[in-house]
Amino acid sequence: MASEPLEGRVALVTGSSRGIGRAIALKLASLGAKVVVTYRRRREEALEVVKKIEEMGSEAISVQVDMGLPEQVERLAGQALEAMGRVDILVNNAGVGYAQPFHRARVDLLIREINVDLVGSIILTRALIPGMLERGWGRIINVTSTAGIQGGFFLVGYSSAKAGLIGFTKALAAEVADTGVTVNAVAPGFVATRLGLSYFYWLEEVLGIKNAREGYLRSVPPHRFVTVDEVAEVVAFLARPEASGINGEVIVVDAGAILAPGYPPEAVDVIRNRRGSGSSGASPRRT
Repeated sequence: MASEPLEGRVALVTGSSRGIGRAIALKLASLGAKVVVTYRRRREEALEVVKKIEEMGSEAISVQVDMGLPEQVERLAGQALEAMGRVDILVNNAGVGYAQPFHRARVDLLIREINVDLVGSIILTRALIPGMLERGWGRIINVTSTAGIQGGFFLVGYSSAKAGLIGFTKALAAEVADTGVTVNAVAPGFVATRLGLSYFYWLEEVLGIKNAREGYLRSVPPHRFVTVDEVAEVVAFLARPEASGINGEVIVVDAGAILAPGYPPEAVDVIRNRRGSGSSGASPRRT
C-alpha cells in the first residue's frame, strides 16, 4: 500500500484548537503528518483535536501559547522540537482581530493585532526555519486574509497585520527560493465559523446595521461563506511534496467573493455618521 504523502513529516499549526486551524491540523494528520496543536485558552478543545489525530493513527501534542508574547513563541518552538525532533511544515494560522472605527481605535488593541497576527508568526518562523534549511525541505504556509488584500471596514489593524503577513511571505520566499523550502500564503474570505461570523454580529448589535450578514451574502457572487475544509484543502496541497513549484504566492479562498467586495452598503453610512462619536465600539474577533 502506498504511503501517505506527508508520512514522516511533522507539522505545527498555530491556533489549531478550533476553526480553520483545527481543520488544517486534522487534514494534515489525515495525510500522515504528526501535528503540534497550539491553543491559547481552550485546552480541552485542543486535547480533543489531539485525540482525533491519534484515532487516525498519527501522533500529536498540544502546547499552550500566546502568540502575542515573543518569549512564549520562542518557548513553543523549543517544546515542539524537543517533543517531535523536527518541524517540516509550519502553518502560521493563529490570529486575532478587533472590529473598531479607526478614528476611535484603542491603541492597545491595534498593537495586539500586529503582535499576534504578524510578529508572532515571524518570530516562530525564524526559530524553526534553520532546521528546514539544514534538511533542504520545508513548507511555511501563512494564513492571511482577503482583508489584507482589499482591506475591511472597521478592520484597519487586522487588515494591516494581514497585509504585513503577505509581505513577509513574499520576502522570505525570495530569500529561500533555492533551498527546498517554500513560503506561501492562503487568504480566506469570511469563513463559516462562530468566530468568523462574529464580525456580522458586531455590525448588527453594535452599529445597528440590520441584516448585515444577509446583506453581505446578497452582494457577493457566491452568496455563501467559505468552509474551514475548503481552506484546509488548499493549505494541505501547499504542504505536499508535489507543490514544490509554488513559492511566494497568495492563494485566495473565498468562493469568488473578492471579485465583488460585498460589505453591507449601510456600513458606509454608519462610518460617516459615527465620525466624531466618543465610543470606540471595539469588539474582539478571532480567526
